[in-house]
Amino acid sequence: DCFCAASAVCAFNLSAITQAFNGPFRYQENPRSAWLPTANPIPNFQCGTLSDDSPNENLTERVLQDAQRLFLMNDVVQPVTVDPYVTQDSIRFSKLVVDIVQGKDTLYHVMYIGTEYGTILKALSTTNRSLRSCYLEEMQILPDGQREAIKSLQILHSDRSLFVGLNNGVLKIPLERCSMYRTEGECLGARDPYCGWDNKQKRCTTIEDSSNMSLWTQNITECPVKNLTTNGRLGPWSPWQLCEHSDGDSTGSCMCRSRSCDSPRPRCGGRSCEGARIEVANCSRNGAWTPWSSWAPCSTSCGIGFQVRQRSCSNPAPRYGGRVCVGQSREERFCNENSPCPLPIFWSSWGPWNKCSVNCGGGIHSRQRSCENGNTCPGCSVEYKTCNPESCPEVRRNTPWTPWMPVNITQNGARQEQRFRYTCRAQLSDPHELQFGRKKTESRFCPNDGSAMCETDSLVDDLLKTGKTPARIINGGWSFWGAWSSCSRDCELGFRIRKRTCTNPEPKNGGLPCVGSAMEYQDCNPHPCPVKGSWSCWTPWSQCSATCGGGHYQRTRTCTNPAPSSGEDICIGLHTEEALCNTHPCEGGWSEWSEWSLCNEEGIQYRSRYCEVHSPDSSQCIGNSTQYQDCLYNEIPVILPASSIDESTNCGGRIPLTIYLIFVLTWLLFSLCSIKQTINLYSSHPSDSLNSTGVLLSESDWRNVSHRPLVSSKIFVYLGVWLGHQGSFITREYVTCLSLPMG
Repeated sequence: DCFCAASAVCAFNLSAITQAFNGPFRYQENPRSAWLPTANPIPNFQCGTLSDDSPNENLTERVLQDAQRLFLMNDVVQPVTVDPYVTQDSIRFSKLVVDIVQGKDTLYHVMYIGTEYGTILKALSTTNRSLRSCYLEEMQILPDGQREAIKSLQILHSDRSLFVGLNNGVLKIPLERCSMYRTEGECLGARDPYCGWDNKQKRCTTIEDSSNMSLWTQNITECPVKNLTTNGRLGPWSPWQLCEHSDGDSTGSCMCRSRSCDSPRPRCGGRSCEGARIEVANCSRNGAWTPWSSWAPCSTSCGIGFQVRQRSCSNPAPRYGGRVCVGQSREERFCNENSPCPLPIFWSSWGPWNKCSVNCGGGIHSRQRSCENGNTCPGCSVEYKTCNPESCPEVRRNTPWTPWMPVNITQNGARQEQRFRYTCRAQLSDPHELQFGRKKTESRFCPNDGSAMCETDSLVDDLLKTGKTPARIINGGWSFWGAWSSCSRDCELGFRIRKRTCTNPEPKNGGLPCVGSAMEYQDCNPHPCPVKGSWSCWTPWSQCSATCGGGHYQRTRTCTNPAPSSGEDICIGLHTEEALCNTHPCEGGWSEWSEWSLCNEEGIQYRSRYCEVHSPDSSQCIGNSTQYQDCLYNEIPVILPASSIDESTNCGGRIPLTIYLIFVLTWLLFSLCSIKQTINLYSSHPSDSLNSTGVLLSESDWRNVSHRPLVSSKIFVYLGVWLGHQGSFITREYVTCLSLPMG
């Protein structure tokens, strides 16, 4: 038997749905009677529970009984048109979304239909017969040879994109792709409602991007012509036959065969055939070398280089399967072995800096380099730099006193004597370079009788000479330390400094300078520098996870080259990559389903299947091995008429009291049950239905369609009545009751 897939898309509107559910019901008097139409006896009944303030609060028991009997609509919901909008053989449709597009003169409904083979069909939804089943485009979104059902389709109008859900990800496709039509003929011939030709801009644009609506044209009057481009393919080889050859060197006979590019011929710009069209045999010719070429120039002008020469296997060339030449087609040899290159002239590295000319106060030191292999190096061979710029400490010295010498003798024999010394101070790097400075004189008076020692008073002497008190000697003192400077580095241990000056007070009148350092250093920022993370190399690809049916390779990398420090940027990107492998189908799989089992006490039956592969992988037997379903047909006791009862028994033609009590008890329990109504429509998915304008209904709109209350067939099991599922639409309501066994 052959099972051929086929699909179609039909449209329904809300008015047809409302008309069917507002029409008559179907009613069956008993399980053996025919289904007959009957009017709606409960026009005010609404689905839902019965509460005090609901529209159903005044319903009588009789009305509830009618609701139990009438659960099937008589009329069928009619489509917008008798013919489907789209039909397709040998393809299964899986998903459908519709976009409304504003054309130049009207609105168009564009359908995007996902298939179970991984393609998306773009088609027009229109009542125009010339555009019926009109495909605008078929989009191949999977690689060649790969087939996978479309899981979901969703249009995001704010992004003007179609999102396609696949097993391993989501694909985004722009709705408007007018730029791919290069010419006016391609733009109008595509019949794409999104696009039109702008005669001012001379390009294919959307209506929003057009420069002038009057200059923007469309031509959606018929389906686009399918691409008739055909690539050429080579036909079969002809039989071998004798042929002659002549290539200038010799002539002779061979066996030849040929083939043509005609299976099919290239059409409409298709590629021509690739491959040989003539084969020759039985006339082979061995190849031979040409003479060597001259040696090429040496690769260097001095020093050892190399030069090459070549030859080719074309004297003659091998033909029709003849042997190729044996040997090298290229030779090399050294050259310029006796022409050494002159030594290069260059500066040597700088030598160390020599000792500074002074220890303080600013000196100069130098370093030197030499010109190797000559004396024409550009630049200087000596480099100078200042050194020891800090000021020298002050040096202060006094010379010894000279002997006392008389300078004035009075008449009575008294005399005045004087002696001298010099005081020098300066900031010098070498104290021996100190020069004499100010002269200091002391005087004394000696009496002539020798009765007293000579008296001297330098202070009195200085006052006599200068007329003022000599200046007081002030030693220097350090000021407070200044603020610490900023750290020399942001991390990995830098340093900072602070300074002070000898100004508290400043040394005066020969006072001593400050002792100690004017600058202090301190370590700072010892913490390590921050490190941004970087990826390591990818690991080798792992083995394929499956031997058939589609597995995957995997490789990983880590953010450890280097690893990021705390708070720093981590690596951006994927740490795992996967690739498909072993996509060929597996042999074996699920067996056929077994027959459905008998119904158990709970009204459930099951069937099973088994995996024909002894050690299946995850891609060979996917799904459950057992299925369960509610029993559609329940065995019920049959009450025979009195004439069929065995007259030898005492039962007679009346219903036994036990069965009568069961019926009464069931009806009493039913009157106490709370009815929860749930509607199941046996039709296409709600997203496949269109409203009155042809727009797809959303799932919420579908649920809001008004439905009649219907009664579950479950309660009739207890009553001994079976109700079959017939008609286009079937609805159920589930009754919460105490289940009673019926034997």
